[in-house]
Amino acid sequence: MDCDCQSPDGERVWTTEDGVHLDVRGLECPGPKVQTLSFIERDDVGNVIIVHLDHEPIHLYPELDERGWSHELVSSNCGDPSCEEDVRLRLVRLRA
Repeated sequence: MDCDCQSPDGERVWTTEDGVHLDVRGLECPGPKVQTLSFIERDDVGNVIIVHLDHEPIHLYPELDERGWSHELVSSNCGDPSCEEDVRLRLVRLRA
């Protein structure tokens, strides 16, 4: 797997074969939660989203459950020292 810790053009949203990526690192609370919840409500995001965060978003999980999204922490598999702080949350839409 290629290191996709950041999008090629520095944007906060990009797409790879494993899904749509949303980077909310560096945002102050409640920014990451607000951005993630707004993003999953869009019609064009598909059914799999990988959210890049600074830390595990434990307060986000109940909101995702209510909206019909499963969530799983996944490894960044990066190997790049700049990605050490990268927490990834894989979201899968359970219902339309």
